[in-house]
Amino acid sequence: MTFSIFICLAAFLWLLGLLRRDRVSLGLPIAYLYSLLLIHVPGAFAHIVGRDFLFNSDLIEIAMRFTALGSMCFVAGVWLARSSTPRMAFRREADRHHFSWFCLLGGWSCIYGLSPLYHIPSVSAAVDKGGGVWMLGVMLGLRAAFERGDHKRIGMWFGVLMVYPVLMLLLGGFLSYGSAAIILVCAALTISTRSYWRVVVGLTAFVFLSLSIFVNYFQHRDDIRDQVWGGAPLEARIDSVIDTYRDFEWLDPTNEKHLIALDKRLNQNRFVGLAAQRIQQGQVDYLRGDSVWEGLLALVPRAFWPDKPVFAGSPQIVAKMTGLRLSPTTSFGVGNVMEFQINFGIPGVVIGFFVLGWLIGTLDLKAAVAEGRGDLGGMILFFLPGVALISPNGSLVEMVSGSAAALVAAFGWKLAWNQLAKKRSIIPKWAAGMRAIYREGPPYKHEPVA
Repeated sequence: MTFSIFICLAAFLWLLGLLRRDRVSLGLPIAYLYSLLLIHVPGAFAHIVGRDFLFNSDLIEIAMRFTALGSMCFVAGVWLARSSTPRMAFRREADRHHFSWFCLLGGWSCIYGLSPLYHIPSVSAAVDKGGGVWMLGVMLGLRAAFERGDHKRIGMWFGVLMVYPVLMLLLGGFLSYGSAAIILVCAALTISTRSYWRVVVGLTAFVFLSLSIFVNYFQHRDDIRDQVWGGAPLEARIDSVIDTYRDFEWLDPTNEKHLIALDKRLNQNRFVGLAAQRIQQGQVDYLRGDSVWEGLLALVPRAFWPDKPVFAGSPQIVAKMTGLRLSPTTSFGVGNVMEFQINFGIPGVVIGFFVLGWLIGTLDLKAAVAEGRGDLGGMILFFLPGVALISPNGSLVEMVSGSAAALVAAFGWKLAWNQLAKKRSIIPKWAAGMRAIYREGPPYKHEPVA
């Protein structure tokens, strides 16, 4: 199991070096692989340290082999996506400042102002995925602030970034949704930061801090959700969150409560290992592409097919393949590792993660190239579908349907931005051609323009 963890970390460092080579990236592959390892590696680490009191370590070891293999194949797919694409040497001038605020305010309007549309089939999916454009605004604003060394704006954008996670915790009782947004936004900084060792040190501190926050949250999760789901006043919810961190504890590998928290919540390996074991023992058979076919059916909008027998979520698949009786009130994601494995075994893991790496790598590269050319509206067309694919704990149905809905929303945002830019005359005609290197952006290599 230790060797599998080492392979996972090596894959992450390989991906980091690959993307930092020319820095033409928004960090989407980093966000995906980090999120994937977050739901597999901490749980495996807990079983290594706490092997005396944690059970089913054999299942964890089986699953980590698949995770390590999938991580390497994912990075290989990203490498292929970037290997044959020419890089940019210049950045065109564009109103990135106003674009950042356009994305932020537009995304927040979708999330908090268009909630009545969430009850309309198909439209709800587009509105939900379209709301994610706020992360692009924060990402660009925060990156620009770091590049300029503007500490005031860095603090401001970090404050803006924390609005969504805090509201998700106070209004929904969930930490995972907000943390996913933080990971995605901060992933871009691992590319734009000039010092490689500063990135490594920053990542190490980020991992330690985030896991420390998690183990404290986990100890008080039920209390927070009782307040939130019970309809308690906002003051009471805030007090319950403050109580969580009043006696803050740093992550301690010798603390059994901390290890149990990692094992229970950041350990998708148990499901993966149990399903693989049951398949090997003949208790259940491979799905042989059934869930992949359901993913393709998810492309058909429910507005056109109201009785479509495909739904987001995957508790039925998890229960069938693991034989476990799962609570109907708790979400159990099948996860990419498990879904690729239970369909076609090892070939499914290899091909599935390779294709996924190629898709996310391609969308990330095209989004970064569009941003460099000054085509900010076009950047959204690649960014939002790429974000929808960053769901390592979800199902293929959710990823495929979410990407399709995100693409529809992206066309709407592109049209809105282009119309706004035209009215404001943001980009003069004389600035439409290639210009000298835009010194406030990341240093691109001097290679042919794509």
